[in-house]
Amino acid sequence: MIGIKSYGAYLPKYMLPRELIGKAWDFPIVPGTKAIAMADEDTITMSVEAGMDCLAGFDPKSVDGLFFASTTQVYTEKDSASMIASVLDMRENVITADFTDSLKAGTTAITRAVDTIKANKDINSILVVAADTRKPEPSTMWEYGFADGAAAFLIAEGETLPLSIDDYYSVSANVTGPWKRADEDEFIRTFEVKMDARFYVQSISAAMSELLKRNNLNPEDINIAAYYYNNPRLFSRVSKMMKFGGGVAQNSVFFQLGDLGTPMSFILLIGGLRRPKPDDKVILAGFGDGADAILMQVRDRNALRDLGKTRMGVQGHQKSMATIKNYNKYLDFKELLEKDRYTRKSSAVTIWRDRYSVYKWYGVKCTNCGTIQYPDMIRSCYMCRADDTLERVKLSYKGTIYTFTLDHLVGGAYLDTPVPRCVIDLDGGGRVLLNMTEIEKPEENVKIGMEVELTFRKEHEGADFKNYYWKCRPVRGRK
Repeated sequence: MIGIKSYGAYLPKYMLPRELIGKAWDFPIVPGTKAIAMADEDTITMSVEAGMDCLAGFDPKSVDGLFFASTTQVYTEKDSASMIASVLDMRENVITADFTDSLKAGTTAITRAVDTIKANKDINSILVVAADTRKPEPSTMWEYGFADGAAAFLIAEGETLPLSIDDYYSVSANVTGPWKRADEDEFIRTFEVKMDARFYVQSISAAMSELLKRNNLNPEDINIAAYYYNNPRLFSRVSKMMKFGGGVAQNSVFFQLGDLGTPMSFILLIGGLRRPKPDDKVILAGFGDGADAILMQVRDRNALRDLGKTRMGVQGHQKSMATIKNYNKYLDFKELLEKDRYTRKSSAVTIWRDRYSVYKWYGVKCTNCGTIQYPDMIRSCYMCRADDTLERVKLSYKGTIYTFTLDHLVGGAYLDTPVPRCVIDLDGGGRVLLNMTEIEKPEENVKIGMEVELTFRKEHEGADFKNYYWKCRPVRGRK
């Protein structure tokens, strides 16, 4: 049996009330909020967070592959999946692949993961991660919708799984829009909204209807339907066309979190699995130039409920989110204002050499005195001075602030709100220096002894490539 062994999600710390967008552009007000990533977040950092949530309690080195799905991949010629796998400390002899350029990339990645596990006896599990940070054109209706987030499913083979994947069906439709050209376009373009709606309804309903037909199922047999949508009215139209029962179609995302893009159907499914019933039948569907529909069934209700208790998931992240009160802060997060940005120096060779410290988060432990230190590029213990007694050890992602300073000079600019630079005593040993993110009023809220957790973030683009490192943040509740 192949199915979902675990799930995880990530939602950024901040939400933007749509009222602020309407007031900024004198638009009719649309209710609700949407999740927005900070300037130091992108699809790689959010995928790492979702992957960590999904793999909580699992050894990442036991996973045999990672598939990454997004329409906003960081590089057009560089494998994002391999970098995410490296940061998650997976083995090097794993299969990795990027699925891009379509909003159904996430569901397509799941179906390919199933096929890969079936075809290769040496591959028993693949982590599928979907993330998007689509940039909306200001003063358009896209700005009300586009939101940021990530989600992950661990697809695995086993005799006992919380959720089995029983079948899937796909349709392809070469429709006109929406689209975004690689070099010419900064924002999403669309042909005709009514035609886009028509293509969406046709594709998503055709894929789900044929899936039911293939498996001799009726709409009333489905207990949970999680399908992508970017318009609540179209969502309701599809539900009525499919004749789903009340509460079957999951619709709790748009007004709270926005149109999350590729991971949206994943997020909808994770939310729908909070109160599973034995043998519930589930449909997961993605849309984008066609559609994928995947049939699942609850096999172990208790295991699913345990996942909900041991993962932050959707609900845990929502509880720790906060709303911003200034539209200009959103513009800054999205870097929508043109301005000269400070460029740091960097070295690809150094990043490669120090990858175990910088990405995988390893330190060293002295076998002579037991002291743990960071980074792992030295040969002598700073405590007992013994040479060649250091062995590599995994460091904790949690700790407490030993001391800190507040720095107004960051990246060549003076900031009125300072950035906390914190010396962290890690749980289990090791002391590191990290910048803090996701903190309001640092002058008041950063304290010595404060508990923090680590988060992987974008630092800068020195040497014309993305540079990442770990930061600390106030505890959000990661398991």
